[in-house]
Amino acid sequence: MDTRSSARRRSGFPTFRGSLVFWLILWMIFSKPCSVSSCPRLCICYPAPMTVSCQSQNFSNVPAGIPYDSQRVFLQNNRITELRAESFGFGTQVLWLYSNNITFIEPGAFSDLRDLEELDIGDNRNLRSLNPDIFRGLDKLQSLHMYRCQLGSLPGTIFQKLYSLQFLYLQDNNLHYLQDDLFADLVNLTHLFLHGNRIRVLSENVFRGLVNLDRLLLHENRIRQVSRKAFRDLGRLTILFLFNNTLSELPGPALNDLPSLQFLRLNGNPWSCGCEARPLWEWFRKVRVSSSELVCSTPEDKKGLDLRFLREIDFAPCPLPDLGLGKTTSTFSTKTRWWFPKSLNGNEQLKGIHGSKKKGSISSWDEAKPQPSSFYNKSPKIYSPKDAEESLPKIDTEEYWANYENEDATIRCFEEDCQNEGSFRNTGVRTGVPDLYKLALSLTVVMFFGRL
Repeated sequence: MDTRSSARRRSGFPTFRGSLVFWLILWMIFSKPCSVSSCPRLCICYPAPMTVSCQSQNFSNVPAGIPYDSQRVFLQNNRITELRAESFGFGTQVLWLYSNNITFIEPGAFSDLRDLEELDIGDNRNLRSLNPDIFRGLDKLQSLHMYRCQLGSLPGTIFQKLYSLQFLYLQDNNLHYLQDDLFADLVNLTHLFLHGNRIRVLSENVFRGLVNLDRLLLHENRIRQVSRKAFRDLGRLTILFLFNNTLSELPGPALNDLPSLQFLRLNGNPWSCGCEARPLWEWFRKVRVSSSELVCSTPEDKKGLDLRFLREIDFAPCPLPDLGLGKTTSTFSTKTRWWFPKSLNGNEQLKGIHGSKKKGSISSWDEAKPQPSSFYNKSPKIYSPKDAEESLPKIDTEEYWANYENEDATIRCFEEDCQNEGSFRNTGVRTGVPDLYKLALSLTVVMFFGRL
């Protein structure tokens, strides 16, 4: 046996281990497709991670032959006009399609990209609309770029179930409005860029659900109205840009919902610094944020001033904040420090805090306060004892003594006050008390003269 083994080694016959290594090398060489040979024409491919770079090659369609195991696919700066289903492989994680001429994206074009993390379809100037289900199934998508297109609106369900999305770029489109709950499922979104659109109103529920949002850019729109509850879910927001809009006022309660805010830009708006600016002015007094200037456009006496640095006296004649106690708004007077109902005209306010009483009506104050006429307009009444005595009821003498010390015979005495209730009940006969009095007096006289 040993002789045969040594003979095989001497003859060069490969052993079992050597043959196994040999076939393994052959399998690794021929079974794995060469990345260069499978790369589309005019593209450059790189391994580890598998990358297909086809940018700036004047492609009008997605080139055929992109490997399905490609992790990164770069197709920017071409002339691609349409995206069809099954154009991309299953393993793609990064897909760049910006700066093309895309006008149509077929539903399901991205449905196979279950591992996609970043999608950039921005800077396609003729992309005007999107299918509501275009991003369905992209559960791992973290960054979505749709900037510089011609999107006039967004379907209300376009971002549904994109729970992993963190960055959303929608700037420089043609968006006129944002639907309520459009971003409701984007619970992990941290950056939302909406600047450079034509948005006019921020409604109450437009940002509902964005509990982790850190940056919100809304500058260079046409925003003229912001709901006082528009930012109520943005407790972690640190940066808010609203400059270069058409805002004349901003509700103070809206900014109260932003406890983490650090940078606020509100310049380039036609701020009205009348009474409507007081909530915003009060908010600036109690927070510490880095903010831009807020130049007043109206009224004329405040034009050119910075709203942040107005004085409290500038808002003295303004209505007080509505505390929800009624519909009547009150006005503050710096001279008397009384609050007068605004519904009264100036002449009625000057009459005093009670106003004027309408004919036939009696106010609660009028009922309680003494009337001046009772003191000055009538002659004082002279008191006469005779008149008072005549007004008393006439009582018979016997009846008076019968009820003496017991005007109400129905009242019974307490046990500790009387030993025998019957002995204390008056019968109209005064017995006992005068006889004892006479006896005591007699004894006193006898003792006095006896000493003499």
